[in-house]
Amino acid sequence: MPGKKPKRSAFDALPTTPPPEAAEVPVPHLGPAGTAGLRLAGEKKRPRSWEREHQYGKGYSVKGVRPDINLWLLDTAEDLGVRVAEVAVYALMHSMKLVDSGKLGVKVSPKSRGALMTLFPSGYDESGGEDVQVAIQKLTGRSRAAKEKARKSKGKPKANWKSKTVNWTPFDQDLKDRIIEHCRDCVPQGEFITFLLERARADHQAGLLTFNPQPKVAVNEQIE
Repeated sequence: MPGKKPKRSAFDALPTTPPPEAAEVPVPHLGPAGTAGLRLAGEKKRPRSWEREHQYGKGYSVKGVRPDINLWLLDTAEDLGVRVAEVAVYALMHSMKLVDSGKLGVKVSPKSRGALMTLFPSGYDESGGEDVQVAIQKLTGRSRAAKEKARKSKGKPKANWKSKTVNWTPFDQDLKDRIIEHCRDCVPQGEFITFLLERARADHQAGLLTFNPQPKVAVNEQIE
């Protein structure tokens, strides 16, 4: 049919010129996978040796210290008004000097079971006699929390004192290293410490070991 206009396509209205390119957005550095949105930790300027010198080695935790010996330390520290760790270190150093001079012989015997040796061939459990049972009762009743815990656990088997950990903080690092090295693959540390403290207690009761607590003086305190 003359004069008939051709049909228009739906795309005739679209611009023929390409759109302007979108501005490039910079991609932020996200670090390792999974750390998007997290602030990456900066490089530590403090060497790892600082943690070892100032954080670790301050305390000493050991299992198997006989309860009557532990109680003697607690009572002595309370009477002197000092930390338990200070009494333990002082007493252990006293006995270690006797070991070094040969005045205190350390004689180990083979155990009937197990690879380690023992310092109490007649029986570590019975080495303290009735004092051990008295000490256990006294240690258990030292606080209300302990009494309440014992009441709630009535009827349950009591934990063996040899499996309980004693923690002394702060502790002399050189003394700790000597004890660990002396007991390595030989005798349990708890037995060796009990052996040393047993001698220290006997010397203390005989007047051969005395504790002389001194008042602490702050570094910035001016003494007139």
